[in-house]
Amino acid sequence: MIALAVAVSLVLACAEPEKPLNEPGEKVYDIRGTILVRDTGDNTIRLEHETIPGFMEAMTMDFSVRGARVAALPPDGSRVDASLHVTDSGFWLTGIRKVS
Repeated sequence: MIALAVAVSLVLACAEPEKPLNEPGEKVYDIRGTILVRDTGDNTIRLEHETIPGFMEAMTMDFSVRGARVAALPPDGSRVDASLHVTDSGFWLTGIRKVS
């Protein structure tokens, strides 16, 4: 029992800390698309998204997800809305929710 507690403590201590939902200087865009596939190891989804006015044409891309585990998101094939956060060094999604 003690060995299990020590092992769990070591795993948690070595786990990557959660990244913040927001970062200074970011731009945030509304995004809508369809979840095609997810990677629970990297906590990413592949999203076939619509045009993001003033930023990007419609395409299919992989996105990191912050603030949620991709395993808990709507199933693959679901249409979703989210917030796309963009900085000079990266981009990620938050607030992913299923739409009709």
